Order: sequence, then structure tokens, then C-alpha cells
Amino acid sequence: MSGTQQSQNQPHMLLTMTLIVLETIFTFILKHDRVVALQAKKFIDEKIAIKINSYIPYFDIYVQFTDKGILFDDKAPEKAVDLDIRTTLADLIKIFVFGNRRSIKTMRIDGDIVLKDEFRDLLSLFSVPKVLGDWKQWLTEPASEHEITASKNRIAPLLDKIDQQRSKINTLQVEAKQYKNRIKRIERRQKRINIIFTIITVLLSALLVYNLWL
Repeated sequence: MSGTQQSQNQPHMLLTMTLIVLETIFTFILKHDRVVALQAKKFIDEKIAIKINSYIPYFDIYVQFTDKGILFDDKAPEKAVDLDIRTTLADLIKIFVFGNRRSIKTMRIDGDIVLKDEFRDLLSLFSVPKVLGDWKQWLTEPASEHEITASKNRIAPLLDKIDQQRSKINTLQVEAKQYKNRIKRIERRQKRINIIFTIITVLLSALLVYNLWL
């Protein structure tokens, strides 16, 4: 093998080894961390496929959620990707090593709005601080999914998000009632205008007939 071929194969081998390591780590977390498992259930059931494009440095990797775990590959899967993500390697490190939520928000993601939102939540759960915060939970088995316990700082972002969504729903409900009342007022005003217009039309018609009769 020539030196040129060796230099070309080295980056590919490095990427392959990196993907194998990532696949092993993320699948291990998925299998043992109950909070992550619950959050990822939809992704596994629907076999969600994700493309991650880094432009600094440039590379493409594909992530697919399956019953066997989370698969990483440098080749596109047979099915179309559900989410297309553009970010940088530095931001990926900040997300998974430091749990940086700002880096998660700055990621450019194309795809279903709801799925994008759920994926951002899932990313935060895979971060090292969040995983280490509840590693003791891996040693016990809950009787059911409803008995899963997690540290307060682990689920705090999710609880805050639920509160925000409830607040938005309440705001939308109030706005909807206001719009309904406004529509009713407009309808009542339109009825009065129609009645006045009808009366005026009748009076003018009567006046015209009277003048013609004379």
C-alpha cells in the first residue's frame, strides 16, 4: 500500500473508530438511564433517522434510533432522514461534555417542529452532567415507568418547559375568548347596520313611490 493510500485511509479509520465508540457509549446510556429511555421512546418506536452536518470541521454523520440502540454511521440510511442538523464540532462538545443549552438552541435543525423540540430535550439528557447526576438510579429497578425517580436538577428543565407550555396554552385560551367576544360584537354591530340599512331602503322606496304617485 502506498503512502498516499495510507494517508487517505487513516482519517476514514479514525472516523469509523470514533463512531463505534460513540455508538457504544450512547447505546449504553440509553439502555441503563431510564429518563433517557423514556424521552427516546418515540424516536425508537418511529426509528427516527438524523443527519448531523458539521461545517467546522466538515463532516457528515448519520444517527438512527433502533430497538438495538443508537446507530452511528458515515453513510446515509436507506430511509429519508427525519431531522437535518447543522452545527460545529465545538458546539457538539459543549453540548455533550458540558450540557451547554445555548449551543443546543443555536443548532440549525430542519424537520418536524415537534420532533425538533423533543430532540433538543433529548440532547440535554445525554450530556455528561445530566448522566452523572443520576448514575445511582442505574443500580435499582423500578416497579413501573411511573416510579422512575431522577434528581431535581435532571428533570428541572423538562418541568420548566411544561410550565412554559401550560402558560402559553392559558394565554392562547384567553386570546381565543377575546377573539370570540370581538367577533360577537362585530356580528351584533353588523346586524344593527343591516337593520338600519333595510329601514332606510324601505323609507326611500316608500318616498319614491309616493312621489311617483303624486
